[in-house]
Amino acid sequence: MIDIRAPQFLQTANKFGIKLGLDRMQALMGKLSHPENALKAFHIAGTNGKGSVSATCASILAWEGYKVGLYTSPFLERFSERIRILDGRKGLLSWEEDDTYGEIDPASLQELSDLVEEKVKELLSEGEEHPTEFELVTAVAFLYFQRQNCDYVVLETGLGGRLDSTNVIQKPEATLITALGFDHMDRLGDTLAKIAGEKGGIIKEGCPVFAMDTHQAAVSEEDAEAAKTVLENIASEKHAPLTFIPNDLATPVASDLDGQTFRIGEDEYKMKLHGQYQLSNVGLAISAMKGFVSEEAIREGVKHTTWKGRLEVVSQDPVVILDGAHNPQGMTSFVDFVSDMPALSRQKPCEIIMGVMADKDVQQMLQILVERWAVPLGRITLVTPDQKRAMRAEDLKNSWADALLAGKAFYNSNSCMYNAREKLSAIDDAPSACELAVRRARASKSPLYVVGSLYLLGEVRGTILKELKEGK
Repeated sequence: MIDIRAPQFLQTANKFGIKLGLDRMQALMGKLSHPENALKAFHIAGTNGKGSVSATCASILAWEGYKVGLYTSPFLERFSERIRILDGRKGLLSWEEDDTYGEIDPASLQELSDLVEEKVKELLSEGEEHPTEFELVTAVAFLYFQRQNCDYVVLETGLGGRLDSTNVIQKPEATLITALGFDHMDRLGDTLAKIAGEKGGIIKEGCPVFAMDTHQAAVSEEDAEAAKTVLENIASEKHAPLTFIPNDLATPVASDLDGQTFRIGEDEYKMKLHGQYQLSNVGLAISAMKGFVSEEAIREGVKHTTWKGRLEVVSQDPVVILDGAHNPQGMTSFVDFVSDMPALSRQKPCEIIMGVMADKDVQQMLQILVERWAVPLGRITLVTPDQKRAMRAEDLKNSWADALLAGKAFYNSNSCMYNAREKLSAIDDAPSACELAVRRARASKSPLYVVGSLYLLGEVRGTILKELKEGK
């Protein structure tokens, strides 16, 4: 497994915090002779689903035979995951087999970081402000994709869109806007219309726009209409053709632990990604790609798309599933997936390992679990992710106990949480807890679900895979 730590220059830049705005990035691009102008980009913003949509678009382009740069954030296990190249079909198939494939190599990462550092020193000597960490990493990515002569790049915004560092791209091939929701409201605005305005800031003059229908379960009709109007107005001002993609464009046919089969019109497709929300994401990606690639590339690219940490089935014997369900919407998707999958409902009592960040809506997440969990439950192990914002395992255990007392599980025949309080335990060391849980799952053939923060998944995924491999 590749284990690349960020160069010291990039690591220390986090002290500059998150600052939206394009002035620093534009100045840095000037010092670097504007590598972004050499890139043919697909630019993706939104609240939910950006990573999955980006991975799907990159996979489709790669199957067509293109050399594709993929820039995503945050990373799950390795910093180098953020900057990846898929060189045609061979590259895509290699990524499918080895999730480290195509990541930027240590030498290139260090060399380009040194170059960016040199140019930042020039900017500082001229009285300019120091770029943020995300701006520096974006600059490294642009340089790497330019030097590697990528045919296309797929760029996921970091935060927002209008003032995101990736938005120095002047004329993308297309812009995509995924599902909108209420997140980062302190920076993007306190209404969905304001948030849509920030996300829609990636729309460029004359460039086609593909946006997921703003009418979603998580928002009101009024908010959805206001957001839709904002996107329509921006597109009109920019003379950019705008297509809204219905959330139900891709309709489910069948699903199992290997993935989903779905239809768009008369065409049938298969994908490995799980969850109802991925049907909406893939519908958006396919719609955007249709004008650029063949139908075969769409079909095969979708089939071979992988995106770890999102309802990721890492083992079927025993069943082990990892899901970064770190907010109420994510937890709802996780519970629905487990409840609706016949292969899971027939299993022995499962174990849940959960770790969360303290600044998330933990109360609402627990309420969803308490009231809607519908498969046999054997154990709940609470852990403390290795992150300064993490909720301590013991505090999460107390929150669980409170949720069980306050909830309706005792009166809800659909819930299997009626005696869950007796099954709660707290262990601070997340990797050790997961290692023991995998051994229990192997011995009992019971499902294991690891859910919560993506920081937790990044910390324990390697441990889980190692323990599964050693147990074979």
